[in-house]
Amino acid sequence: MWATLFATLCSSLPRRWREAAPGANVLPWERSGTLSGFLEAFMALGALVFWYSWSVTTWAANGLDSAMRGGVERNVPGQAIGFAALVLWVLHPLTWLVGYFVLEGTVRMVGAAFTGHVMGTLPLYLADWTYGKLTGRQPEPDALYSPGTGHFSSFVAAIKDEWQVRRLPQLDDEVRQSRKGEDEYLEVLACRPKTEWVPPKVVRMGDVYYRLEEARRGSAPRPFVYRLRKLAAGVPGRTVIVYDCPPNMKTAK
Repeated sequence: MWATLFATLCSSLPRRWREAAPGANVLPWERSGTLSGFLEAFMALGALVFWYSWSVTTWAANGLDSAMRGGVERNVPGQAIGFAALVLWVLHPLTWLVGYFVLEGTVRMVGAAFTGHVMGTLPLYLADWTYGKLTGRQPEPDALYSPGTGHFSSFVAAIKDEWQVRRLPQLDDEVRQSRKGEDEYLEVLACRPKTEWVPPKVVRMGDVYYRLEEARRGSAPRPFVYRLRKLAAGVPGRTVIVYDCPPNMKTAK
């Protein structure tokens, strides 16, 4: 319960910030991202309804009161005053701002629930992006902290991947071993995407550590290909991905 609550509070953060949270590797991000998006959309919708009720009622009442006192609205029908208040509400910047968070919360909820793609809120991504630009920080390999089209395109790509994945059979991973000079490599072929496997993260298989060097798309039925290079020494830490090999995993050299 506490883990879900903590992850829900952190789900609105950019991915870089979420990965720095204590126990980030074991937190239920997908469930919490769904709940976080729902709460954002629900609260923003409530705020939008309250803003509509207060503003339109107040503006229409002020217009009618002015008409009754002989103001410039005296020659305007009451229905027109109410319609003008509605148009003013639609065009008001606060309406668009609150409406954006309704839409964003819905997108975040759907993305986490149906694709496992947990997105933070765009204003915090913009803050992270601005900080990165000011400090000259290198972008993440998946470019998830870029604002605008990068934020939207990553969601569209996740929806597309999920649609394609649903048509693939559920298969165990296949591991291919290879050697190039003194370096040993593994290629892990999976039928489902491993969302946390982002280069250059470190993956531990048993007592051996590997650095993830490439994540690319291959062919069905295992279209998600991850290339790892064996490390000479282990690098234990909370950011290391632990990969448990299935007992019936196919291994090819």
